Amino acid sequence: MKLFFPRPVWMRALLIALIFTSCAIGVRLFWGYPRCQNDELNWVQIARGLDDGVDWPVSGPSFMYVVRELRVLTEMRYTELISSLGVFSVFVGTLLIILGYSRLRITRPGITLVALAMSSYFWVPLLEARPQQWGQIQVFIGAIAAWLWLHRRGGWIFFPVLVLASVSHILSHAILVFLCAALALADYFENRPLTRRHAIIIAVAFASLVVYVLPAGPYQTMLRDIEQNHLRRLLGTAPYLGAAALAVVFAIMALKPALHWRTDWSRNTVEYALTHQRLICSLVFAAFFIAMATQAAVLPPASWLPYGGSVWTFVIFQTGNLAFALLFICGLFTFLRAISEHAVDASLARMLIWSLLAFAVLGLITLVASFWMHDTNWVLRLINYSILFAAPIAAMGLEASVC
Repeated sequence: MKLFFPRPVWMRALLIALIFTSCAIGVRLFWGYPRCQNDELNWVQIARGLDDGVDWPVSGPSFMYVVRELRVLTEMRYTELISSLGVFSVFVGTLLIILGYSRLRITRPGITLVALAMSSYFWVPLLEARPQQWGQIQVFIGAIAAWLWLHRRGGWIFFPVLVLASVSHILSHAILVFLCAALALADYFENRPLTRRHAIIIAVAFASLVVYVLPAGPYQTMLRDIEQNHLRRLLGTAPYLGAAALAVVFAIMALKPALHWRTDWSRNTVEYALTHQRLICSLVFAAFFIAMATQAAVLPPASWLPYGGSVWTFVIFQTGNLAFALLFICGLFTFLRAISEHAVDASLARMLIWSLLAFAVLGLITLVASFWMHDTNWVLRLINYSILFAAPIAAMGLEASVC
């Protein structure tokens, strides 16, 4: 990915980043953020525990390394230090997000960030100083760079981003590996030519998983905790999961000719969607509703405490997310129309589509797995990542509604 843009673009990017950073400072100074126990305060406690010699399971080793080194250099208290790091990360993260949208060229970065700002699924991981604050941006930039490198359009930054993600946050790294594998296989499913670059992307992505098996690696305590406390029930179904995975592989091999997506299928799909907008809207909304209702059903009772048992309070808090979802559904047709009229880069539009499909598949897998896992909010965590990829389409819906 090219990091150089004309001066006016950088000036606008800096202005937008400063606006978002000012918002981050404002909610901390005038609204008392964080107002309740959240992941940021949990990381303060983790840092203190590590200083006291506790062998704590750390999901973000590089984040904790930076925090503890800054603590030595500045002698600040962890609360103020992590808060300041969170504000700084908002500035850098916003610049990187703008860089990603400028490279995608689906919609203008400014209007895309306006659409993003409607959703708490964007603000929460952006504001909270935690490894996911870094990991979310790394997944976004890494996926774009991987696609560009696959198609010989730059993207060399993918390799350092992958290395950085492997020690930044265990969940973010796993998502990036899954996403890279999906993007590399996209050309196969569309019966497009495969090159050595496709094999290299998949090989390098899976090779980065070696960080999990290093004897003295950064995730040993974390993986032990996951196995003992989070995956115990799921591991009991491992033989069945393995058999299902093998069945899927054999089915793909047997149905290989029929799996290839035809060019005329894309054209027919777009035409059908544009001529049956009410039906598509209903189907997409129903899918959203079923997925979120299922996710809500498996959440622990503590997740509902902030709403005080009030349905209206819940609806009010979710207004921005509902608005974003409606804009996404409306923008979907503008997006499809832009593809058919060649108003957007077809290759980058494909990247967006395949990324969202990959998140949908991963979301379905994690939603089913939530019934056997200790933590049950995996779909909500995935939304924090996928919303960056959905935002250009929501921005198209916002532009259409404004115009």
